Amino acid sequence: MNAPVDPSEVFQVSAQQASILDAQQARGTVLGAQLIMTFDAPIDRQRLEQAAIDLSERHEILRTEYRNMPGMKRPVQVIHAQPRLCLLSVAPGTFEQAGPACLAQLASHSLVLGLGSGEDAHRLRVAAPLASLDEVALGLLEEQLRALYQGQSLAPFDGLQYADYADWQTGLAQEDIGRKGGEFWRNLYRDMQVDSRLPYERLTPFMGALQQHEQHLPAVVPALRTLRQQWRLDSDAASLLLLWGLFVGRLSGREHWLVACAMSGRNEQLHSTLGHLAWRLPVAFSRQADLSVDGYAEHFAAQLQLSQSWQDCFNELDMLGGQGAGLDFGFSWADQPLEGARLDRPSLEKLHLQVAPSGDDLLLRLLSPAGSFSAELGRAWLAQFAEFVTQAVADPRQAAQKVALVDAAQARPLQQALDRSQSLGESASRQLHQLFERHAQQHPERTAIQIGEQQVSYAQLERRANQLARVLNQRGIGREAIVGVYGARSVEIVVALLAILKAGAAYLPLDPQYPAQRLSFMLEDAGVECLIALQALDPAIAMPATTTLLSLDDEALDQVDDSPLASCGEADDLAYVIYTSGSTGTPKGVMVSHANALASTQARVQFYQQPVQRFLMLSSFSFDSSVAGIFWSLGQGGSLCLPLEQAHKDPQAIAQLIERQAISHFLALPSLHAQVLEHLQAAPALRCAIVAGEVCPPELLRRHRQALPGVTLVNEYGPSESTVWCCAYQVAPEDRVDHELRVAIGEPIAGTRLYVLDDQQRWAGVAQEGELYVAGAGLSRGYLNRPGLTASRFVPDPFASEPGQRCYRTGDLACVRADGLVDYLGRLDHQLKIRGHRIELGEIEALLGSQEGVREAVAIARDTAAGKQLVAYVVLAAMADAQPRTVQLLGLLREQLPEYMVPSTLQAVQSLPRTPNGKLDRTALAARALDGVAYVAPGNELEQLLAEVWQEALQLERVGINDNFFALGGHSLLATRIRSQVQARLNVTLPLKVFFEGETVELLARQIEMHRDEAVSEDKIQALEALFAEAQEQ
Repeated sequence: MNAPVDPSEVFQVSAQQASILDAQQARGTVLGAQLIMTFDAPIDRQRLEQAAIDLSERHEILRTEYRNMPGMKRPVQVIHAQPRLCLLSVAPGTFEQAGPACLAQLASHSLVLGLGSGEDAHRLRVAAPLASLDEVALGLLEEQLRALYQGQSLAPFDGLQYADYADWQTGLAQEDIGRKGGEFWRNLYRDMQVDSRLPYERLTPFMGALQQHEQHLPAVVPALRTLRQQWRLDSDAASLLLLWGLFVGRLSGREHWLVACAMSGRNEQLHSTLGHLAWRLPVAFSRQADLSVDGYAEHFAAQLQLSQSWQDCFNELDMLGGQGAGLDFGFSWADQPLEGARLDRPSLEKLHLQVAPSGDDLLLRLLSPAGSFSAELGRAWLAQFAEFVTQAVADPRQAAQKVALVDAAQARPLQQALDRSQSLGESASRQLHQLFERHAQQHPERTAIQIGEQQVSYAQLERRANQLARVLNQRGIGREAIVGVYGARSVEIVVALLAILKAGAAYLPLDPQYPAQRLSFMLEDAGVECLIALQALDPAIAMPATTTLLSLDDEALDQVDDSPLASCGEADDLAYVIYTSGSTGTPKGVMVSHANALASTQARVQFYQQPVQRFLMLSSFSFDSSVAGIFWSLGQGGSLCLPLEQAHKDPQAIAQLIERQAISHFLALPSLHAQVLEHLQAAPALRCAIVAGEVCPPELLRRHRQALPGVTLVNEYGPSESTVWCCAYQVAPEDRVDHELRVAIGEPIAGTRLYVLDDQQRWAGVAQEGELYVAGAGLSRGYLNRPGLTASRFVPDPFASEPGQRCYRTGDLACVRADGLVDYLGRLDHQLKIRGHRIELGEIEALLGSQEGVREAVAIARDTAAGKQLVAYVVLAAMADAQPRTVQLLGLLREQLPEYMVPSTLQAVQSLPRTPNGKLDRTALAARALDGVAYVAPGNELEQLLAEVWQEALQLERVGINDNFFALGGHSLLATRIRSQVQARLNVTLPLKVFFEGETVELLARQIEMHRDEAVSEDKIQALEALFAEAQEQ
C-alpha cells in the first residue's frame, strides 16, 4: 500500500512525462533511461551510496514517484522527502545482461545503481524512469555523481526543479499566450496529411524495438556550411532538417507534411535541471512543384522560426493525441552522443533520421519501428537520401522535386533486374500463323476449337483457313493489306483470322457490340480493303467506298482448293491492328507485326512451363488478350475453347465450362475470377488461372487459395502497344493477404526491358514512383496513321545498347519494390481500366463537350463498394432543362461509345470544383455524393428480400425500391452474383436477362413475379436480350 503523501508534494506530470507514461501503460512495461559508467578502480559501495543520496537530495526528480490517484486521468508526480535509492549487486559475468533486473526495481525506486563484480567491479549501471531523465539529464547525472563519488563539492543548485517546470508548463496552457499558441499548432496540424501509409509500410505497433541502417556521407559538411549561411539558417542541423523534409515529401507524395525535430527543451533557466525536457518540434512542409531547393530554404527558414517562436505552447498529446499520430517523420542531430547511454523510446516516427557529424563527414542513421519496413527498403531509402543530399548541395538552384535520387551505382542493379531482352528463345516460325500450321501437320486429328458441343479439328481448321486465304488472294488481298472481321464468337472468326494471316494481310477485329459510328470510324481510319462479315451488318455502319464486302458462302468456299499456301510474308509484316481508346476523343489503332506477336507468344511458352491443353478464352476478339488465347493454345497443339455468346459474362456458366470441358488454363478479369470462384465445385484439370486487365486485389489471393489450392495464379500486365503483355507475376504461396498492400505485376517477360523513370527520364529509386517504360521484341510499330502520336509515345530508348532502339511510354505509374518486382500504382493521366476495359476519360469528355449547350464536361471513376463506377458531370448553358438534356446526352453516348465507356450516371451541376490555382479538382468531384431519387421503402416481402440482397452486394446501408442498380455502382458481374443469391433464397431458376431488365428493386420484383406466373414467350426473350445488351457494364 502506498504511504500517505503531503498534498504540497504532489504535482501534475509534464506533457513529455504524460507521453512516456501513456506509452508505458500501453506496453505494460517500465520505460527506462540507463547509463553505464566506468571507474578507474573497483567501486567503493559506501562512497557510491553516499554520493547517490547527496545527489537525490539535490534533485527532486531523483526522489519522484509516479502514482495513480483516484479521479486522475494520468499518474501524478509525488516527491518524497527521502531518497528512493536501490543498490544492486550484479553477479560476476552478468553485467551486460543486468539491464532488465535494474529496470524491474524502478517499480518501487526512483534511482537504481547496479554494481558490477569480478572483472566488472569497476563498472556501474545507472537506471531511472524515462519519465525522469532524458539524455542530457543522464549526462548531468553522470558528471555530478562522479564528482560526488570522487569527493568533490558541487556548487549550490540554483536551477529550476523539474516539478516547478511541469507546473509552469500546465499554467502556460491556461494563459492567453498559451491559448494563442495552441490555436497556432492546431491550425498547422489541420492542413497536414496524416494516417496514410508510406510505400510498403506494414502497420505494426511500436513496442520499443527498432530497425536501424547506417550510411556515411563523406566530405559534405563544408558545402553544407556554406549553404547554411546562404540560407540564413543557424546550424548545420537545420540545413539537414530542410533536406530530410524535402526528401520525405518526395517519398510520401504528400502535399503537406510534418517533420518532428528532436529538441533538448533547455534554455538558460533549465540548463542545469535534471528531468525529461526533450521533446519534438513539428516543422511544416508543403509541396510546390517547381520551387528550387534555394526557394524551399527561404520558406523553411521562416517556418522554422515561426515554429520555434511558439515551441513552449506545443503539447504533443493535446495536438496529436495517442503516441504522436501524424508525426510520421523525425529528425535528430547528435553532436556528441552520450557514451554508454540507452534510453527506451516511448514512440518513434515511421522514419527517423539521426545525423552524427564526424569532421567533414556525416554518419546517417535511418530508424524505423521493427517490422514496419523491409531491411532492403530501409537501406535503399537511406542511399536515396544520401544521393539527394549530394545532388541538392551540388546545385541548390534545381527544382527540389527533380533532384536525382539514384546514382549510376544504384541504377545498375535496377536496370539489370528489369532487363530480360536477351532471354527470348528462338522461334521456329517466321510468321504467327505458322505456329498453328506446324501442329496442323503434326496432329491433324486433335481438337483445335470447341464452342458448345461443336468441335473442329486442326485439319478441318487448316483446310477452311486455306480456302478462305485463297479467296482473299484472288481478290487482290496481300501483304500489308488490312482486312476487317465483323462477327461474334464462333469457329468462323478464328477461320477468318488465320486465313487473313495466311493471305499475307493483317486483320482488324470488329465487335458487333460496338456502336455503328465507332465501327465506321475504324473502317475508314484503317483503310480496310476488305470486310469479312460473319453476320448481317448493322445498316448504320458506313462502309468506305474503297472497302469490299465478303460474306462467307460455305458452298462456294467448299469448291476452293484447300491445300497449304506458300509463305508470302516476312516477320516484320503487319499481323493485326487493335483499336484502343484515345485521349483526344479519337480511338487509335495499334499496329502489331508478326515478329511482335511471335515474341509475345514465345515469351508465354517460356513463362508458363506447362503446355496449354485446353484454354478457355473469355475476352472479345477485339481485345488483344484474344491473341494470347488463340496463338498460345493453337501454337502448342492445345484446344481453344470458346463460350457461347453471353456466357462469357456469367460466372456460373464459366465455372461449369471449366469443370465440364476440362479446362487447363483460362484468363479473366480479377473481378470476374472472384465470382467464378464462388461457383467452382471441382476442377481437377485446371492448372493455371490468369488475371489481367485491371488491378488484382490482394483479397483475391485468399479466395483463390481457398477455392483452388493447387492451381497457379498469375497476375499479368501489359498495354496493347507491347503486344498483349510485358510483365507477369506468379503469386507465391507465402504472399501476405493485406488489403493495404498490392499484388505485384511482377518481372519483365522474356525479350522485354522495363524502366521506371522520373520525368527527367532518370531511374526512379526503389519504392519511388515513376512512369513505366517498355522496350524489347514485343514493342509494336506504333499507331496507324498517327505519326505524331507514335513519335510522342514511342521514344528513343535512353538505355539501349544500340542506336535507333525505341521504348514505349505507358503513361502508367509504377515502382520497383525492394525485392525487384514491379508494382502498378495507377495512371499518369486520366486513362484507366474499369473491369478490364482501357478507357481514356478524355474521349468521353471530348464527346460530351462537343454537344450543343454543354459548357464543361468531365468524366471520373468513383470508387464504390461494388468497384469502380464511371460517372460524368456536365455544366449546361440552360440548367432549367437539365433532366431531359442529361437523358438525351446519355443516349448519345450509348450511340457513339462502346457500352463499357458509357457512364453509369450523367449529372448536370452548376459548376465544377476547382483547386485554388484554378485547376479542376477531380478528388473533390469524386467525393461528391450523386443526386439520387427519393427513398421509398420496400412494400412487400419480395421487395424487402431484394433490397437486402442489393444492400449486401453494393455494401450500402439502405436501398429504396426506385434506386437504379447501375447508378448505385452495379455492373453486369455484380448482377450475376445477385442472381445466384436470389435464386438460392427463393428456390427458383431465373434467366440472367431478368436482372438486367429490372434495374430497380420494384421492376425486378415485377419481373420475378412475371417469371413465376408464366413462361416467357419468344418475343419476350428477344426483348429482354435487347435490354441485356443495353445494360452491360457501365
